[in-house]
Amino acid sequence: MASLLTLDWEITTQSIRKFEKELEALKENLGGDPHSKRLIELSLPICNYLRVRKGAASPASLQFLKEAMRTLHLFRQKRTLAVSERKKALKKLIDKYDNLITDVQRVNAALAQATRAKPAKATAPRAAKAAPKAKPKKKTPAKKVAVGKARKPSPTAQVLKAIKSHSEGIDLATLKKTTGLSGSIISSILYRASKEGKIKRIRRGVYVSA
Repeated sequence: MASLLTLDWEITTQSIRKFEKELEALKENLGGDPHSKRLIELSLPICNYLRVRKGAASPASLQFLKEAMRTLHLFRQKRTLAVSERKKALKKLIDKYDNLITDVQRVNAALAQATRAKPAKATAPRAAKAAPKAKPKKKTPAKKVAVGKARKPSPTAQVLKAIKSHSEGIDLATLKKTTGLSGSIISSILYRASKEGKIKRIRRGVYVSA
């Protein structure tokens, strides 16, 4: 556990992979500690995101990992910590995880829109010089509105909507196909929604709206 807290946080493929291995090894030795295991399950997808994006990753993702590790350290040091306190700390991190995923999706959408808009900006001056009638290009502010409209619902909203649309029940595989989210993200949302009474499990791996 101490090595996780003192790990070199430079974002490189090697350092993040080393961190993942530490987490996976710890998870294998947790025994009957569901709260600590849940923290690790939340942290591993963020590790993968950091390994892929490296220096371009959202700073909030690294902050989330550090807080998750501090909470995990607390759980391991105070193994008699009340279940209510563990659940409270875990819920706080799940909320941050959900917000982080939404923020990452928003940033990715904005970056993609900016990348697509660059060629248009480069050709605009030429068109203006060649033909003054090109001034109507001032309509470009509409693109900013399009960016706002293009924002997707939060991961939680997507999952709950998909579940609600399947009154007979929906499984994890169908949720992944319907929402495009990863299995680990969907599992976190299902765990939280189930605890909050928004959904219920009718049989193993199949959920409906509560």
